[in-house]
Amino acid sequence: MAKPRDARRWRFDALKPSLANVPQASGRRAVVALVLAILALWLGLDLSFRSWKARYNALAEFGASKVAPAIDPLAQMVPPDVPPNDWRLAVDDTHAMLLALTGAGVLDQSQMEQLRQDISDRVAQARPETARQALADLWDDLERKAGPVIAPDLTPPPPNSRHAARNSRPARPRLLGPPSKNP
Repeated sequence: MAKPRDARRWRFDALKPSLANVPQASGRRAVVALVLAILALWLGLDLSFRSWKARYNALAEFGASKVAPAIDPLAQMVPPDVPPNDWRLAVDDTHAMLLALTGAGVLDQSQMEQLRQDISDRVAQARPETARQALADLWDDLERKAGPVIAPDLTPPPPNSRHAARNSRPARPRLLGPPSKNP
């Protein structure tokens, strides 16, 4: 059976635009725009990280220079029943714990000021007979508030790693006894 010649044929050739009417645009503009967007994102992230790192370093320096040394005068108040060398080591461990706490980045400036004032008050009120209890109370309070931030390092970082230079977290001195359970 023959097809009628009058029937309309469906052809899509007429719907295609001619190449002469399409504007010629290369992918260069898109690639350049994409590269510029990536560079702008990288620059923004870099600047924000540098700003955060500067604030972090300033707080850590404040903690190392103002907060941690506040405990050092307690080393002169040796309790009567403690060998002087053991007492100095306990105060040094407390100093190292304070360095780790203030260098962890969990305290802001006002919290560090409060901590420094609290430590200064405890040291000012301590006497050789009460120094051990004052140091134990400080450890108890900070262990309750800071928790794992001041937990001792169970395994030290490998030497020559980027973590080897950070302040180590010492364990609670044995001469202070176990932590008290009183809140």
